[in-house]
Amino acid sequence: MTPRLAAATTTGPLAGARVWVTRQVAEDRIAAALEDAGAEVVAAALTETVPGDPAAIAEAEARLAAGCYAWVVLTSARTLTVMDLAALPASTHVAVVGPATARALEEATGRRPDAVADGQAAGVLRETPLASGPERSAHGAEAAGAEPSTRLLLPASAIADPALVDGLRAAGWQVEAVPAYSTRAVPADALPPGLVQTWRSPAGAGGGFDAVVLLSGSGARALHELLGPPPERPAGAGRRTVVVAIGPSTAAEAARLGLGPDAVAESPTPSGVLSAVMSATAAVTGPRPASPLHAPPPEEPS
Repeated sequence: MTPRLAAATTTGPLAGARVWVTRQVAEDRIAAALEDAGAEVVAAALTETVPGDPAAIAEAEARLAAGCYAWVVLTSARTLTVMDLAALPASTHVAVVGPATARALEEATGRRPDAVADGQAAGVLRETPLASGPERSAHGAEAAGAEPSTRLLLPASAIADPALVDGLRAAGWQVEAVPAYSTRAVPADALPPGLVQTWRSPAGAGGGFDAVVLLSGSGARALHELLGPPPERPAGAGRRTVVVAIGPSTAAEAARLGLGPDAVAESPTPSGVLSAVMSATAAVTGPRPASPLHAPPPEEPS
């Protein structure tokens, strides 16, 4: 895949900085925020999506189209690349995690979600009606004395944290969790030409990357597998590349792999990532810190 490259501007707090955003999606608001701040942004993905079992996905799609679920919960825009939700009934409510998933839902179905959690899967249990347990359907079930619908579809990553499923079940939902996809590192020979050399070059002065933005735990694992951590720079040998994580679960995985991070976005949003990159790249030299510059918020997105 050819990386998306946006030239740096001569003004802005990140003027002259080269930042690698480890995904490549259309209309990436994080990349746009960094570009607006003056950075030269290289958008190149380290992972690819692998669809789950086709039969299991088709069965879930059929039950969804038949109106078998009160809610469907989408924790990632990746789900919409492997599942067809065009036949989503109006009677089924939709909760999503993060604005990117909300936009993907609207693009795929023309429908806006009924509830949007912040960029964290745990937010579904804090910020949506699902936290209070099953509700009676909108078709007069309560008046008719019928039992409320408790069925909920959760298509997600095959290695998703079970905490969301456990929390929903504890709230009274009958959760059908479908492993809709998994992620894996792209083949090494599929990396964009020059990316490896840039990664291993000193940051600054038009050389390597000033910062890399990790947007998921799988992205951190792929970076570690394919390229390893940024080379350390002895004092006076040039700036080093700083590692910025979009949230605490990504930061935890990066730390486990020896990738830092130098900073954690205070919110999994374009402004949160921009602030973390600006903070981490401000005259950074020497060894990578042992702990993030920002205290992590309670949870974060995948």
